[in-house]
Formats: sequence, structure tokens, C-alpha cells
Amino acid sequence: MYLAVVAALDPTIELDPDLLARIQQHVTRREDDLAGALIGDDLLDLFAFSGTPEHVAGQAAEVFDAGASRVEFGNPHGLTPHGGIDLLGRRVPPLLRG
Repeated sequence: MYLAVVAALDPTIELDPDLLARIQQHVTRREDDLAGALIGDDLLDLFAFSGTPEHVAGQAAEVFDAGASRVEFGNPHGLTPHGGIDLLGRRVPPLLRG
């Protein structure tokens, strides 16, 4: 849902307007699975921390390397809220400290 709103406002990315319109239509209809199926990993990486703990840690490290002093891991927290929070708390910080 975030991508459907913010993508058109972000001047740093180029996104096919037809693809964005299709994503927005699915989100408006609450067809989240159909919207998500249109979003490839490269596009998702521009808007969200996602993937394995190693991938998420790598994404966060890039944000720190770009000058951020903190990152926040917002909703959703993985396939299940408990499992995602567990992975974020247990596996990601050691990788960032690495």
C-alpha cells in the first residue's frame, strides 16, 4: 500500500506509469496479493526492508552507509508478526554489528 502512494511522489525512481496504475488499482480494491505479485524484488527493495535477515541487514547497512543515524523496521514484520519480530531482534542486529 505504501508503494502505491509514495512511488509517484519519489523523484529518485523511474517506474512504468502503467505498472504503478495497475498496482494502485489492485490496492484500491484491496487485492493485496495481486498488487504484490506485480512488485519485483528490485522495486520492493526501494521501498521496504524485506527478505532474509541477511538481506534486511544489508539493506539497513546501506542506509547507515548513506549517512542515516538510525533505521526503523515498521509493519509488516514478516510472514507472521511474531516470527518477523523474532528474526529482526535476534538475527539482524548481530549482522549489523558484524
